[in-house]
Amino acid sequence: MKELADGIKVSSRTYYYLLDFNDFTKWTYIRENFNKHKLCDLNINEYRLLFRHAMEQDLAILKTK
Repeated sequence: MKELADGIKVSSRTYYYLLDFNDFTKWTYIRENFNKHKLCDLNINEYRLLFRHAMEQDLAILKTK
């Protein structure tokens, strides 16, 4: 489990998925939408928004296959 800025713990699986997504996108979404540079600085609401965005992006890519 990984801990966010507000003390909420999230699964390592989702955390590493989002780390990979942020590396792929050069951290633009997290910087532009939350003005943050690390996942652990997000609160749970920001984390959920980022997770949803990452999933939508990946689903869009999968639809092109």
